[in-house]
Amino acid sequence: MALWGQGDKRWIVEEREDAKNVNNWHWSEVDASAPSKKFFNEKFTGLAASGTEGNVRISEVTTCNGEASVNNRKGKVIYFFEWNIVLKWTGKTETSNDNLTGKIEFELSEENSADEVDITTSQNKTGKEHSTIHAIVKSQLVGKVRDVIEEYIRYLQVEHGKQVILPTKKSGGINAQPVKLKQNEPISQIKKQMDSTMLTDRKLEQTKKTEDITCKRESITITDKFQCCCEDLFQCFVNPDKMKAYFQGAAEVDPRESGKFSLLGGSITGTFLEIKPQTEVAMHWRFKDWPEEMYSSVNITFKDTGTNTELKLVQSGIPKYSVEQIRQGWYRYYFNAIKMTFGYGSACL
Repeated sequence: MALWGQGDKRWIVEEREDAKNVNNWHWSEVDASAPSKKFFNEKFTGLAASGTEGNVRISEVTTCNGEASVNNRKGKVIYFFEWNIVLKWTGKTETSNDNLTGKIEFELSEENSADEVDITTSQNKTGKEHSTIHAIVKSQLVGKVRDVIEEYIRYLQVEHGKQVILPTKKSGGINAQPVKLKQNEPISQIKKQMDSTMLTDRKLEQTKKTEDITCKRESITITDKFQCCCEDLFQCFVNPDKMKAYFQGAAEVDPRESGKFSLLGGSITGTFLEIKPQTEVAMHWRFKDWPEEMYSSVNITFKDTGTNTELKLVQSGIPKYSVEQIRQGWYRYYFNAIKMTFGYGSACL
């Protein structure tokens, strides 16, 4: 028997901060829904902006529906959140006697960075004074709302991530080696830098159910109208310069049959199969969170109606869980973006 203090170190139980979950190997979860609601109320309420003709502030968070959670799985942080938020804005001009009011609405999820969130605004009544304050909302207050969204994503990742990632012998926990950011680095860059240590809930679910998902694939058909000629609309799907314009630079395109494309930083990739000028574009197309090597078939046709151009899109082979996400994505990243960028019709906001 070894003398006191001279035992074999292999059999001595060490005191360590991660003793409950050594090396953060086991699954752990923190419900961040209630703290998130508190965060939104504190950060959004009172947020203000002003202009030469008046001032406006967010007076109330009228709707905050959703949930948020942060998980640890084998030392990796997996965060999930989905929120539907409506904010009430109240403002006055120098000549108005009554408060002028309206709404700011948006949806958040872990799939989008702050600069990708669609934020819509509206005024409760028509009239010059309401429109004046509404213009300040759109030009100044929306930007401040987006800053709070970016702050929330950081808050969820870091503050709640610390609760599921315990300090280990070799590291000080989730904040041991913080990601170094430039002063005004966009949130999309943060997500790229954290890809090696973070998984989204969607990716985790995909890993668990890949075999099941590959058996359940569906198709969608979408039609839309654009106020332009067939040639102009056709170019929006094959011309690199036009695609970079409405994707805000996030487009790499080789517009020829068998040519590759990569959009939104690799979120969308594929290959052109057939290109018929002014008539048709066919391609293999995939979204990044689909099972590896899974592609869908996309066929887009263009028809001149005499007063506008009608686009018809048929996409087959979409994983069932992703159907609604992909349908909305075509409107958000393609159709509405094209209309707003080139003035080819009123986008559905």
